Amino acid sequence: MKRRLRILLAAVLLLLSLFPSPAVAESAKVRQGVKQIAARQYKKAMKSFRAALKADPNDAEAMTRIGDLHASGEGVPRSDEEAVRWYAKAAALGHAGARFALAARYASGRGVGKDPAAAAEWCRLAADQGHPGAQSLLGFLYEQGMGVPRDEAESLAWYRKAAEGGDVAAQKLLAWRHLEGNGVPKDPAAAAMWYRKAAEAGDPDAQARLAGMYRDGIGVPRDAVASAGWYARAARGGNAEAFAGYGRALLYGHGVAQNESAAADWIRKAAERSVPEGIFLRGVLYAYGRGEPKDDVEALDGYRRAAEEGYVDGQLQIAGMHLTGRGAPLSDNTAAAWYLRAAEAGSPDAQVMLGWMHEVGRGVPKDLGESVRWFRLAAAQGNTVARDHLKYLETLR
Repeated sequence: MKRRLRILLAAVLLLLSLFPSPAVAESAKVRQGVKQIAARQYKKAMKSFRAALKADPNDAEAMTRIGDLHASGEGVPRSDEEAVRWYAKAAALGHAGARFALAARYASGRGVGKDPAAAAEWCRLAADQGHPGAQSLLGFLYEQGMGVPRDEAESLAWYRKAAEGGDVAAQKLLAWRHLEGNGVPKDPAAAAMWYRKAAEAGDPDAQARLAGMYRDGIGVPRDAVASAGWYARAARGGNAEAFAGYGRALLYGHGVAQNESAAADWIRKAAERSVPEGIFLRGVLYAYGRGEPKDDVEALDGYRRAAEEGYVDGQLQIAGMHLTGRGAPLSDNTAAAWYLRAAEAGSPDAQVMLGWMHEVGRGVPKDLGESVRWFRLAAAQGNTVARDHLKYLETLR
């Protein structure tokens, strides 16, 4: 929980440093400064904002922009304390963006003493003004009980307002909650809807998750073309998991023209970043000599590393190799151990194999009751092999 808090606050502050505050009744000099920031002329932008203040000492937008530059260290030395000073001035004048920025600083303790109560106070003021980022942060404060009483319903209400107002972080959070059924009804279609909104706003993480949902048919119909398209956008946006997803699509020609060379490039990038799917797929490249020299030792190493990271396809591959003795030492016990890990992770294929192994007593004790249990778990997920075999097993009991 503490780690999640640190991550969220760090993300908030990063966004504040990367993106200028929303424009509100900008003066000509502020507009000029905004254009200069877009052109990365930060020192000129600072001069423009200061000129705006000279013309109007109460120009809260100019103050907030100056705070942004100090926060990011663009055009001036980076200084959290100086950023807070400017945000405080603008916040006192009612600037919603500055109030949000100040709330985030009080919540994290950057540039000012950590004060959850002050964070909640400034955050609520900005949230009541309709600032989506502040609404999202206020939802988090209620979720954690920071500066306000812990209130799950209030937290969710603010997250929803933020998401509806276009806050990407809140959209992704609601998507995840609907996917997992965490505090809201489990609803994959709603999850896909929120991920789509964040994906269309350009968020690579949401794009990668939406791509995976199209690949697996979760909350949306299976659509290889849509999946490959979203994986491509996410990969080009720097999402490491999408490197693997897009690499897989290119390797097998799923939803995109097959291109083994490009696939190998993306898969290598994913493996180098320790993405389990990327590590597994690099093993595939080595196993079949597709984009990499054929090398059974490297292939086995890739499969094993991915399996040990909890990647189910890797666990299934290793289990099968040990079961057949192809590419790995023949060992029913080792195969059963890997199938068990994959089965417990929810893989219906592994559950079927474990059911069969208990049925015949291979690598595990012969136990028809345990066999039926695993087949039933697989059948509940729609596995037709398990359903058909259950009928046979029922005649033996």
